[in-house]
Amino acid sequence: MCVLFGITIGSFLNAVIYRLGQNPPLSLLEPKTSICPSCRHALNALDLVPLFSFLLLGRKCRYCRKPISWRYFGVELLTGVLFLLLFLRFPQPEQVPVLVAALAFAATLVPVFFIDLATFTIPNSLNILLLVIPVSLDLYDAWHHVPGHALMWGWMPLSVEGAVAGVLIFGSVRIAGWLWKGIEAMGLGDVLLARGMGAMLVNITPAQYNPLRLQPAWVLLACLSGIVVGPALIWVRRRSAVTQDAQPALTTETPDAEGREGSMRQEAADILWCLVLGDVWDYLRALFGKNDASAAVEEEPWTPAPTAIPFGPFLVVGFLLTLFAGNSLTAAYLQYALGHVH
Repeated sequence: MCVLFGITIGSFLNAVIYRLGQNPPLSLLEPKTSICPSCRHALNALDLVPLFSFLLLGRKCRYCRKPISWRYFGVELLTGVLFLLLFLRFPQPEQVPVLVAALAFAATLVPVFFIDLATFTIPNSLNILLLVIPVSLDLYDAWHHVPGHALMWGWMPLSVEGAVAGVLIFGSVRIAGWLWKGIEAMGLGDVLLARGMGAMLVNITPAQYNPLRLQPAWVLLACLSGIVVGPALIWVRRRSAVTQDAQPALTTETPDAEGREGSMRQEAADILWCLVLGDVWDYLRALFGKNDASAAVEEEPWTPAPTAIPFGPFLVVGFLLTLFAGNSLTAAYLQYALGHVH
């Protein structure tokens, strides 16, 4: 049952990935029905049976007969497997709240993974949702006096500590990249993604341990996944750039001291912006404010270098590995380290 539920949610996530992955992003509300990305024909129920429609139609659109990406099948299958593993991870009746939050969190991570992999961007709406889910769970547990979820100073959810830690850890990586080479080593979307993940890790940490216990394992596993998969991803991107004859020129120019200092101030301001929920306020203003078309500024399209890879997918992989094995890995390391202290 949980697998069927997961693949059904995965079918919806395919629409999220397609629509939010466009530039500019498309609305999730219009059109109200799913459409073929090639011919834009509205799809009916027979076209949208998770997994089976893709296979029965020979991975082609029933209307225009153009191929459908294997990503659609993979997203549905991946979501079904994730939901099954999460049901097994939180099987106890008293764990239902954290299970529901973990399912919603994982369902949000799936489009983050694929959108960032394809576009090097993470929609603000998804990053905000990834913060709202763990903070809401934390407040729910605090209201019901669940051990390990007492409010700090009587008013602040404990998950905020994890969110701040996530921003500071990966914000420091962003700043270190600028100090080292004067380049943006990590996108601000990745820092915001780390904010939500850091908050969620607090909720899955056993009550008897420090709330930040799983953070080191998460950082290590995210970096290791990047080290293992990153070179292959760079190779694929380089081959694609050569094939399409679209490889951009790389600059080796080093910013001067004045430029570096000015940008360094901006880097610090960006991290502070993440900490004070600047993205949330910007999103709410855009959502409820009046859009001034005359004020819109058209930005030049950005093409990442062939050696550039998005870090968001590795953050996702590191988080999921930590979710399922982080506590065991941390306990094993501490036992090994403390056992060698004389």
